[in-house]
Amino acid sequence: MAALKGIDMRDKLLSMGSFDAQQSAFALLDKLQRLPKHKQIMAASLTFLLLCKQTKMNPREAIELAERVLTDCLSKGRGDHIRALKNYIDKEL
Repeated sequence: MAALKGIDMRDKLLSMGSFDAQQSAFALLDKLQRLPKHKQIMAASLTFLLLCKQTKMNPREAIELAERVLTDCLSKGRGDHIRALKNYIDKEL
């Protein structure tokens, strides 16, 4: 049953559209930006790791999927949220 969590999560991540992924990341960063910079990084990293462990998702695989989504967002011109995120990170962190 535990292995199914990872498989189910992977399937959901693979089928998630780039717009939904961008909106989710934007909502998370919106909350994180109230923290000092070093706490933002630790909060995001720790939360990511705990989520991966809970769902039995390999963190490296999750990062690879995120890389593909990022590339997709930036290459197809539909990355308004990702560009805003990138702009915040480039200028504020």
